[in-house]
Amino acid sequence: MDIKNSSVNGVDDVERLGFVSSLELPVVAPSLIPRFKTLRASALKAVAAEGDSALVTGNSVVSFVGDLSEQLKQDVQDGVLFAQLAVDKKFPNKDTHRVERFNYYNEILSKCGWTTTGESMHKVTGLKQKFTMDQVALEIIASVVGPNKVLLEVVAQVFNALKDTPKALSLFENETKGVNSGNFQILPCIATRDGGVLMIKTCLQFTSSTRVTKVLFWEWSHTNVDLYAAASNTSLNQRQYAVVRQTIINKLEASGKHFIENIEL
Repeated sequence: MDIKNSSVNGVDDVERLGFVSSLELPVVAPSLIPRFKTLRASALKAVAAEGDSALVTGNSVVSFVGDLSEQLKQDVQDGVLFAQLAVDKKFPNKDTHRVERFNYYNEILSKCGWTTTGESMHKVTGLKQKFTMDQVALEIIASVVGPNKVLLEVVAQVFNALKDTPKALSLFENETKGVNSGNFQILPCIATRDGGVLMIKTCLQFTSSTRVTKVLFWEWSHTNVDLYAAASNTSLNQRQYAVVRQTIINKLEASGKHFIENIEL
């Protein structure tokens, strides 16, 4: 998979904040907003604890490895959830607009301070006759991180824990699947030596000739599914994200949707 880096220096802070402020998120009944704020606070408290941690934010599985600050963990969690919800608002039908959803997701992350890449979705070839999506995701991540055995072991541990965390798995599956398709992200995040965060942005989309009922741990046949994927190393410019941080928090809390569940490792 060939990936070329592109710069975000052409976007100034005024444009960045204006873009984020203009985005709309799905909104639920105002009576549910206090419950969402409580769930979000609980999730932030859990991932702020020392050691490796993971959570489901909508259709993303986010994991943290290494000594990441509490603020960075919150920024990652909020940023990827915000991008997903904005995409769902603009393109609510998961069975259509495969390319548009992917490109819009990347555009939002870029405007929030994540480095962008020239990546595009590539069809995954050479699938085994029978496979599960978690197995494919691990293989794709391994192709990006190389011999980083610790990271791969943590991602495998997260998948195993997710199987035993019904609420988190149910949230992930419900937000991932359409009628005959699905899309999701697996996002392992690593602390860098300079106090930053590196995210292995792994995006997968698929279409199926049969109705989709389960996704991640379901045994698929290569004859009835077309799978597309993109993966890259992505880092967060903390100064740029700080410009939009409070706007993103305000919009998430106003949305009031229950999109966060911790994964007990």
